[in-house]
Amino acid sequence: MSRKKKEDNAPGRPSIRQLEYFLAVARASGFRGAAEKLKVTQPTLTLQIAALEEQLGIVLFDRSRAGTLLSPAGREFMPLARDILEHYRLLDEFTRGNSSEDLAGTFRLGVSPTIAAWLLPQIMPLLHERYPQLKLHVREAVPRELESGLDAGNFDLILTVLPMQAGNNRIRPLFTEPLQIVMPANHPLAKKGKLLGRDLHQQSILGMDEAHHLHRQISSFCERNGVRLLSQYEGNSLTSLQLMLMMGMGLAILPARYVQEAFAGNDRVKIYSVEDEALERTHIAAWRRHSSARHLFQKLSFEIKAIAMELYGDVLGEVLTDEAFGEGW
Repeated sequence: MSRKKKEDNAPGRPSIRQLEYFLAVARASGFRGAAEKLKVTQPTLTLQIAALEEQLGIVLFDRSRAGTLLSPAGREFMPLARDILEHYRLLDEFTRGNSSEDLAGTFRLGVSPTIAAWLLPQIMPLLHERYPQLKLHVREAVPRELESGLDAGNFDLILTVLPMQAGNNRIRPLFTEPLQIVMPANHPLAKKGKLLGRDLHQQSILGMDEAHHLHRQISSFCERNGVRLLSQYEGNSLTSLQLMLMMGMGLAILPARYVQEAFAGNDRVKIYSVEDEALERTHIAAWRRHSSARHLFQKLSFEIKAIAMELYGDVLGEVLTDEAFGEGW
């Protein structure tokens, strides 16, 4: 078969509008409700979905008197459609931010203490090199103070970790960071080749002050795996956990990038990822949704993410957000 004939038989490329229509019908489980939400006529929507199915060569919906439900192929196609639309939206926001204004001005940046120590010292010089007119007044605060400070106007932009209630703020996930188990090299578990959650049953883990989101993650992990949480020896910083760990007071759960920085070349500790747990935290940037500088903050969040991934891509994981699609989609 010739190359031209293969191309003629290949599935067509759907338009952005068709993908938006597809997701609207999937969410509404029907054409009438989707058409009302999209403010188009039902025949127009029906024709667009039929054209999409013909282009792709698959049936996306099973139609019956009971309603319009996703077909098996439609269920597989849905996350792909969401990802395409999300990337398109990100590209639109990014190019709009780049074309409209450069990063310049003085802004108040709030940062969680468990982020500032390992992230900003490496990122700030590169930001300044690229945008010499950008000035960031940086102040550390625990997550709940960052959130209330953003609402009160004390910060223009904050860097923190999930969870965070959006409220009137725009939240942009940046990247994920694994959490790792760190123990003294002479600990009995340090002989293991890999570590499972159940291996830590009845072991003692150092706690983190409840003002930090890491407190919640450590506590939840301990509850799931029957681990003794040393709440009487809570640390109020990653450094305090590190120091207590080195004194043999217990094991510690620490962010992977901090571990990389703090324990480089240290043969007195053993570092593990928990093989059967998705133990990680998600870093975010947030700003007030109606801020006059919101396009600048959008661009700045892209720059911070890009530099962090460039520097620490071996540790951090990229995040694709479905924030544009509400209702759990």
